[in-house]
Amino acid sequence: MGTRVTAVFSSLTAILLLAAPALAKPRITIAIQQFKEVADGKNTKLVPVTAANPGDIVEYQLAYKNEGDEPATNAVIEDPIPKGTTYLANTASGDAEITFSSDKGQTFAPPVRLTYEVKLPSGAVEKRTATPAEYTNVRWTVKQVAAGTGGKVVFRVRVN
Repeated sequence: MGTRVTAVFSSLTAILLLAAPALAKPRITIAIQQFKEVADGKNTKLVPVTAANPGDIVEYQLAYKNEGDEPATNAVIEDPIPKGTTYLANTASGDAEITFSSDKGQTFAPPVRLTYEVKLPSGAVEKRTATPAEYTNVRWTVKQVAAGTGGKVVFRVRVN
């Protein structure tokens, strides 16, 4: 049985839920940082967010570390796309399997398989593929986080 770590973030608030086998002792900690893209005429750089305006691109960096003495297996890091923002396609990264939700975290799938159903005026139900603008959550599943090690996962949004 794997270790399940779910971190849900809203702005800079993190909630870490850890359910592990009784004798295993992985302990995952997560630090969240937000950066904004700023152009200086020639280059674009990331600076810590103090305020964001419509159109700004914000990058969320979630650094995780296993501070326990056992490996964490299939650790799950999950983050809702913040309200008032839109996920930017192909910006989620990290050494993990990345899946998305379009139903506020109820179900997750890779982008090409993330679908939802719409009832048409005729009464027929049509299955549609969710677009990145419809994503509500992003999830990373890290196969293994050895004791004392960690990594980073990232995604970007545009402020509406």
